[in-house]
Amino acid sequence: MTQLTESSQAQLPPHVRLMTIVAGKWMAQPIVILAELDVAEALADGPLDTPALAARVGAEADALGRILRAAACLGVVARDPGGAGWRMTVVGEKLRAGVPNSLRDFTLFMGDPATMSSFAALTGTMRGEGPAFDLAHGRPLFEHLAHAPELARRYQGAWGPLTAELAEEAARDYDFARFRVLADIGGGNGELLSGLLTALPGARGVLVDRPDVLETARARFADGPLADRVDFSPIGELPTDADAYVLKNVLHCFTDDACADLLADVAAAMKGRPHTRLILVEAVIAEDDRFDWAKFIDIEVMANNGGRERTAAEWRALLTRAGFSLTSITPTTPPQSIIEARLA
Repeated sequence: MTQLTESSQAQLPPHVRLMTIVAGKWMAQPIVILAELDVAEALADGPLDTPALAARVGAEADALGRILRAAACLGVVARDPGGAGWRMTVVGEKLRAGVPNSLRDFTLFMGDPATMSSFAALTGTMRGEGPAFDLAHGRPLFEHLAHAPELARRYQGAWGPLTAELAEEAARDYDFARFRVLADIGGGNGELLSGLLTALPGARGVLVDRPDVLETARARFADGPLADRVDFSPIGELPTDADAYVLKNVLHCFTDDACADLLADVAAAMKGRPHTRLILVEAVIAEDDRFDWAKFIDIEVMANNGGRERTAAEWRALLTRAGFSLTSITPTTPPQSIIEARLA
């Protein structure tokens, strides 16, 4: 079956090309359904035909067959050459939980009605009415997550596997070895800190986040090899002994004003210690009109958080406003970069 590719799209009439963009849910939702039904796990032991697969995942065979047919066009599933039925492709395998770079929770979070509805309210954001998620749900995303434990679990799970890979790349791309103590602010379940400390056997870390998030993180580290190298601190109590303060994809969730307030707290913790560094792991948007995933992530954070991705000039301006001086930007796993700053 011919898969949809960039080259095949370029051959379509202009109105059809636009239609494939506008009707993006036609392609996204079948993948969400595969994740919801855990089809990748059902096929982990080998191919199954549609009736057998439907029985295993609790679906109606005809409807599931149509979803699989569409997903095959996208290269997510494929028909087994031996005629045994359906199998997951290397792309579709990422819908399994626990595999490297798993996107199962990411897919479920993106396809959740709560986050989908925020995009339906995005026009209100254009009119200055506030973040779309707030308009759709009557409260901000992070407040909503505190009352929706399954969605909160998916939110944390969405970024964990990707962060684990990023940590390995970041440790190779940037000189973290000069730091003795890393404070990971808003570090969630500790995937980034864990990866960095694994690569830096002489360092220790402090994970900073909300108390409910830290509770889960403590359990994760308790029986592992890093248990005696990680401390925990709630938001609002930044450690003053760290020599690197790391924030990964935290600031893109907030407005410039909110970011400046947060960075002021970090600056206070760094005060009087000129060797310390602020390390931001964030996207840096291309200034021109080339394709850049960060420009689409920017829409996601605008809708769900009222935040924004930033260009290099915008990062420099924000850091200067908060009393920092930008010293370097090091590209790492796309679309992320490592932005280093010191106190001005």
